[in-house]
Amino acid sequence: MTANTPATRPGSRDTIAAPVVVDFFLSGLGFYCLVPVLPMIIAILTRRPDPLLTGTALFAFTFAYKGGSLFCANTLQRLPVRTTTAGGLVIAGAGFLLLHGMSHPVGILASLVLAGFGISANNISARVLVALTQAESTARNTAFAYIQVAINVAAAVGPLAANLLLGDRPRVLLPLTTGIFILTAALMFVLVPRDLRPSDSATRKPLSLRVVADMVRDPRVRTVSLLTLVGSVMYGQFFSAFAIHVTHVTDSPAVRGAYYTVNAVIIVAGQVVITRLANQALGRGRAPWAIICVGIAVFGLSFLLLALPGASVTLTFLAVGVFATAEMVFSPMVSTAYAQLGGDRPMMEVFNFRQVSATLGESLGGFAGGALFTTLLQHRLGWAYWAGTALLGLATAATVASHRHKTARGLGQGKHA
Repeated sequence: MTANTPATRPGSRDTIAAPVVVDFFLSGLGFYCLVPVLPMIIAILTRRPDPLLTGTALFAFTFAYKGGSLFCANTLQRLPVRTTTAGGLVIAGAGFLLLHGMSHPVGILASLVLAGFGISANNISARVLVALTQAESTARNTAFAYIQVAINVAAAVGPLAANLLLGDRPRVLLPLTTGIFILTAALMFVLVPRDLRPSDSATRKPLSLRVVADMVRDPRVRTVSLLTLVGSVMYGQFFSAFAIHVTHVTDSPAVRGAYYTVNAVIIVAGQVVITRLANQALGRGRAPWAIICVGIAVFGLSFLLLALPGASVTLTFLAVGVFATAEMVFSPMVSTAYAQLGGDRPMMEVFNFRQVSATLGESLGGFAGGALFTTLLQHRLGWAYWAGTALLGLATAATVASHRHKTARGLGQGKHA
């Protein structure tokens, strides 16, 4: 970062942080308006339910928006932050607009990959903007906290507003989402300084085979990565299988949107309490991987509720509450577990471990939720899917916990905690 970058100008911190919060709120609003009904939109575009296409589309979109930045880090590092931030939003908007006119599977997949890639580029660029312009760690932490609040507010408002305003016409959301992303791109292009560029270490290094090999060879990395993968598969059900499930629970668009709103509100209200309890457990010597196992087990309990016969609106809300609790335990602790794997490894490489596991897990979760759940639901076996997914999580957590407790030194002992 050169001496004349905006980060060095007096009073620039607040003016830089505010646009980033606006970015995440508006783009998050468009994202959360659309994602809960994306399986329905895909079925409308193809004019018939196609479980394989739905699953593949959800896999491709999730993989692109979660991990797209891994494959273009060199390009992102060479371009001004204003270009990559606004450009990512424009690309995302273009992808959703193209999707509106698609009916062929190839066109649908290509449009979703394009939109997901744009979201990924914008997300990493906006976070880099915070890192470059906030010199103090406390200022960065505050900015990222504001971002988290903005995302959760968008997650609370988006699904409910979309369902209330648009009812049973979810396809109309595509041009609306495009408009939101283009508006956000225009705001960011105006508000972000044009001469600001990322440093060489500001974005993730591209994915390499060595990163994947280390994830398999190193026992500590392997354990955390396996838990992250399985937990992410379970988290990925919320915008795939669950989105399809609620259409069979209720015909009310307002109630369907309320499920996602309740999830976000619970997280906003309860994250501080859950974090305090998790920190107390860490203080008593519990390893991060063990707390991740708890989160995965709670995910499993929420799915067992969905597997009960005669799924009702009330029971589904209860399952959402349990799911939100699992999310509050799982997501922060994954970052904590990976951070403690650093040691002699560059932290950028550790972040790559997390990115690979989470991206693959959520993508596989989206595919399974879109393809397998839809197929089983057509044969009135939706309960079997939820029971099987719950068993996957509970068995993984139990197996890892048992194995780690039998080893001489677990991940939570000594400097390897």
